[in-house]
Amino acid sequence: MNKGGGWRSLLLDGGQNAHLVTLVRSSTQIKNVTIFFMFFMILYAIMGVQLFGRMDYHCVLPGTDPSNVTIADLAIPDTMCSQKGQGGYECPEHMECMKLDMTAHAEGFYGMFDNVVASLFTVYMAASQEGWVYVLYDCLDTLPSYLAFFYFVTLIFFMAWLVKNVFIAVITETFAEIRVQFSEMWQTKEITSEEHLRQKLEKCEDGWRLVAVDSEVQHPNAPKLLHKVVRSTSFQILMMMLVLCNALINASFVYRHDKTDEPRKRIYYYIEIVFTIIFNIETTVKMIAYSFKTYWKRGQHKFELILCVGSTLNLVPTFHQGNYFTYFQVFRIARLIKASPMLEDFVYKIFGPGKKLGGLVIFTVVLLVITSGISLQLFCYVPKLDKFRTFPQAFMSMFQIITQEGWTDVVVEILRTTNTKLVFCVGMYFVGYHLFVTLIVLSLFVAVILDNLEMDEELKKVKQLKAREETTCMRTTLPGA
Repeated sequence: MNKGGGWRSLLLDGGQNAHLVTLVRSSTQIKNVTIFFMFFMILYAIMGVQLFGRMDYHCVLPGTDPSNVTIADLAIPDTMCSQKGQGGYECPEHMECMKLDMTAHAEGFYGMFDNVVASLFTVYMAASQEGWVYVLYDCLDTLPSYLAFFYFVTLIFFMAWLVKNVFIAVITETFAEIRVQFSEMWQTKEITSEEHLRQKLEKCEDGWRLVAVDSEVQHPNAPKLLHKVVRSTSFQILMMMLVLCNALINASFVYRHDKTDEPRKRIYYYIEIVFTIIFNIETTVKMIAYSFKTYWKRGQHKFELILCVGSTLNLVPTFHQGNYFTYFQVFRIARLIKASPMLEDFVYKIFGPGKKLGGLVIFTVVLLVITSGISLQLFCYVPKLDKFRTFPQAFMSMFQIITQEGWTDVVVEILRTTNTKLVFCVGMYFVGYHLFVTLIVLSLFVAVILDNLEMDEELKKVKQLKAREETTCMRTTLPGA
């Protein structure tokens, strides 16, 4: 018996080979773009060491001890400098340019080009376009300006605009290929539920479209006139106008911070009661006209019902004063999306059924919770560090790194309070976390949105069948056919 027959037959299978080739090619692309990214990182790190090196010269008062500098000895603001004739900033007459003996903890790590490791850290943080201008200013004050301008302009162009976007594009394309290959490999004939089959093909101004016909299902006990009114264009326009009117009234309130606020808020409260009653009546009428089972099948009706329940609870005085359910009242304006078919289609394409984008949001939240818990355990005992004392503080710190808003300040503050021997490991931890969330997670969001923007395969097949049917009809009517 040939023991290698099973493996040989697997390798000879053309379909399996295609999947394996795609996976290998995808991993190769990721490896290549990673090498591409690391090449520019190392290149600019070495350039930083060669061009700038250790920048220790500051403007200080005469007689300052270089080994024991206080804030009172420095210029306001603290300014780096160069000796006269070296092309950098020259200190005022009442101050002198002195080389200070400061540790990396005192300097703050960011903006240092002392060695390749410190330079790599500075290059990566500058490539995130957060706080890099302050490093540029220090370089301009220390050395001739053309060196700093050349270095940072090219760094931002290659690292922030080119390399990172290439990384995102390759990962997005790779995920798309892997998704397609595995969907073909694991494709099964699933039984589609009856509610998904309740669609029909209608010819619109922009071509053939699949439209839901659940709204046409009439309950046997429902009055025909009521069903006809609910489905009429006039009724829908009227409700859209009421939603718009409600939004404009809510937006017209102005806080003057005087005694007139409370009486005017009471008037708006009574107006809101009227609108809530109207929209509750609308929901009740639709339930009667369609029957609750048919009504509940459509996502739009579920959304309207949730808004009605939340808006009704918002009318309770205790809830109204605490603004617990005000969001339901505000989100009524989302119904205006139905007023523009083009906007409605675009929003549906972006968000899709909600499963993929919702799953990705859940994945991001879970990732944030896990990393916050890990960071809490690692840094909660660090003295003079208040960002990880409790889980909410750790959660907000890790979330701030995801948003990239002032994330360099968070990392620098953590590094300055960390033991000197652990600075490298802590820096790698936060740089790796930032790299993952800004490239991998961001690429996942881009991939999901691109996938939602693609034309639905079922609709594409229906269009092809309809076109083939029209072509067949034309051939049968031609003379001599």
